Amino acid sequence: MIRAHLASYPPREEMLRQMLPSILPQVDRVFLCLNEYGSVPGWIAENDKIEAIIPDQDHKDVGKFVTRPADDDVVFFVDDDVKYHPRYVRRMVKIARQIGMDGNAFGYHGSTYKPSIVQGRLERRIFQFQKRLTATTEVHQLATNSMMALGKNVAPLEYMLDSQKFVDVRYAKWLFEQGVKSWSVRRDHGFLKEISPTEEDHETIWESFTKNTPVHVIREIQSFTCAEEADNGLRAVG
Repeated sequence: MIRAHLASYPPREEMLRQMLPSILPQVDRVFLCLNEYGSVPGWIAENDKIEAIIPDQDHKDVGKFVTRPADDDVVFFVDDDVKYHPRYVRRMVKIARQIGMDGNAFGYHGSTYKPSIVQGRLERRIFQFQKRLTATTEVHQLATNSMMALGKNVAPLEYMLDSQKFVDVRYAKWLFEQGVKSWSVRRDHGFLKEISPTEEDHETIWESFTKNTPVHVIREIQSFTCAEEADNGLRAVG
């Protein structure tokens, strides 16, 4: 099964209405965690391809991990503020098969950390998902707004539970511990597009959390990067 996992909450429902039509035709099922909802909206409930889950607590972005895929499922992690190109899934799968799916995870938005991370300085090179990348490149961390992995390479919810707002770091740590490499795939500029926020007082995770990364999160980053590896020894392929 090709499946998409995402999480949302009520103030972003209009964004969800824009985003879902871009990913639904490309996958077999969408598993949607509806944080802070009292009931499933009718327009979602009536779509047979969407399995909506209302959790008993606000999982925030960890909600992408509330359902457990089969080991051989192909899982796409997506966000409610991104519009996906009609060839997004097909193209990602093609590149993944060329490199090999078993011991690898793939995505668009990726980061490689500089050696200074060992001293606690958060310096990194970011491959932004909206921008062109000429070669598929190995990275330390992928973002779960545009990421793909086999079901067996999806971290269990129990591992992710306390990582709200830094799921990308926690997931990268888990992948490192499993010996799974991460790749930011080649693409043209604008292949994925951002959806403008509709809720009032919108603040991104970057603004509220990442740009002032807490010490405990930096320590997690240090656990999967080191002086010998940070921004060194990472490969690019055609």
